[in-house]
Amino acid sequence: MGVEVKRTGSLLLLTLNREERLNALDTDMRTAIVEALNAASEDDEVRAVVLTGKGARAFCAGQDLNESRQLSPDGGDAWMDTWQRFFAAVSQCRKPIVAAVNGTAAGAGLQLALMADLRVAVPTARFLMAEINVGLPAIAGSYLLQTHLGQARMRELVLTGRVFTAEEASEWGLVQETRPPDQLMERAEAMALHLAEKPPVAMRLTLEMLRGMMRRGLSEAETAAVSYQSEAIATGEPQAQMARFFEARR
Repeated sequence: MGVEVKRTGSLLLLTLNREERLNALDTDMRTAIVEALNAASEDDEVRAVVLTGKGARAFCAGQDLNESRQLSPDGGDAWMDTWQRFFAAVSQCRKPIVAAVNGTAAGAGLQLALMADLRVAVPTARFLMAEINVGLPAIAGSYLLQTHLGQARMRELVLTGRVFTAEEASEWGLVQETRPPDQLMERAEAMALHLAEKPPVAMRLTLEMLRGMMRRGLSEAETAAVSYQSEAIATGEPQAQMARFFEARR
């Protein structure tokens, strides 16, 4: 199962469950997340969502490189359509989301964490916007990092594809708290319960406003990503770069 879905009281717990693949997002996993969050949005009994990854190594390593390196040159548009549905479901969720970052958050995994409302991470968590390293333009990631950090820091992180630490993320305000691994979920659930206990109409209306602010820019970024990433895929450069990545790993 790519995503574990569990209810505990007013909370919905979503666990990315591909530990052997560092919880990387393939099409089936993205579809499961879309379905779970869309259902949560319509369920009055769900008041908040906690999102985490399985294991101690990764929250989410981003897109599944095994899947994306097999894309045909003309497969970019259909592939990007599944990503657009994924981004829309997360960024339009009508319930507050707390991300419990249990390990590395890279590429689309970092973008997933950035679309959450609050973030708590283990001190050893590592973050990177990795698209440039695998031959893809980081369009949605650029928008999300700019929203949180401003132009200067965004450009550094997007163009270098460098790793930054939980300590840096905390200093910049990307992460609200750091907690040891054995306290991570307890703290994330406590943060989510605190949000769940707020007056529901006020929470809904506030989220509508915040989601609207995010969606206006993110929707434009997604549309641009369809064009730019499809163009990159058509050249074969990303597939070749990913093949070199796997060869280096071997």
